[in-house]
Amino acid sequence: MHGCGTGMNVLAPARVGRVSFRTVVAVSGGPQTRLGRLVLAGEVVDAEPIMPSTLRVMDDYVLSIVLDGAGGYRDAEGREEQLGPGAHTIVPPGVPHWYGTAPGERWTELFVVFTGPLFDSVAPLAGLDVAGPRHPRPVPSIEALRSVLRTPPPSRRAAEHQLFALADWLLDAQDGDRRWDPGAAGAGGDGGPADGAAGPPGRELSAEVAHGVDRLGDDLTAALDLRAVAAETGLTYDTFRRRFTAEVGRSPSAFRTARRLQTAATLLRLTGMTHREIARTLGFADEFHFSRRFRAHFGVAPRDYRSP
Repeated sequence: MHGCGTGMNVLAPARVGRVSFRTVVAVSGGPQTRLGRLVLAGEVVDAEPIMPSTLRVMDDYVLSIVLDGAGGYRDAEGREEQLGPGAHTIVPPGVPHWYGTAPGERWTELFVVFTGPLFDSVAPLAGLDVAGPRHPRPVPSIEALRSVLRTPPPSRRAAEHQLFALADWLLDAQDGDRRWDPGAAGAGGDGGPADGAAGPPGRELSAEVAHGVDRLGDDLTAALDLRAVAAETGLTYDTFRRRFTAEVGRSPSAFRTARRLQTAATLLRLTGMTHREIARTLGFADEFHFSRRFRAHFGVAPRDYRSP
């Protein structure tokens, strides 16, 4: 992965040796700011990643999220782990490491390379100081991260907003050992816990509820049948809803709505999408329904939230 100037580049399917691949580069060589720099961001789509077979050392932080397929991770400390969908691998600067697929295997991976004093300062809180894979619960919104990274910033000020949004996403992703950190999110507006927070501090979720949290927090742009999610856990809907509410502190529907509204807040901060576009993207009936729900949750209208 090498910087090649700021911009959006789509690399069509190509061949390197006998490897067919498609890589979408969203940002490359972002501007240097007081807070740091987004060096590279994009996705490897259903392809074998082009990686050296030996351990490599990067000068910047690396985030890799496996969206589909499987692979592995290893480093100079002797840590070796399998990677599957949902695995978030973070590598601090200067750590010899390798991650990728077995020869001839493919995966879909979202990657981000970044650096700067902002990330150094939040490293202990965001888990950036420890190399290796982790499996955050709930799974942070991949669509929100894509929205943050989708467009190269038009100015240094916009680039700093982008870095703040990335840091915020990383903090949200760090919940450690499948446990909830009640201080990692903003206040909720419906009388429930803060976004992403659940239950008493340090309480571990049951396997059924953890699965539900993953499904409810994933792909917030798609319609989701809550009864089908309950069936996936092997529970009746009433039992699933009761256990979810007891362990998470809010109902499944309220939890998903809160995650959608948090994603909407990110889109308002970081994109030029209209209220109608955001409402349509996140499944609200229309921009008026979205505006009412947003105001009830955050205590401010979307237009005022977006204004500097």
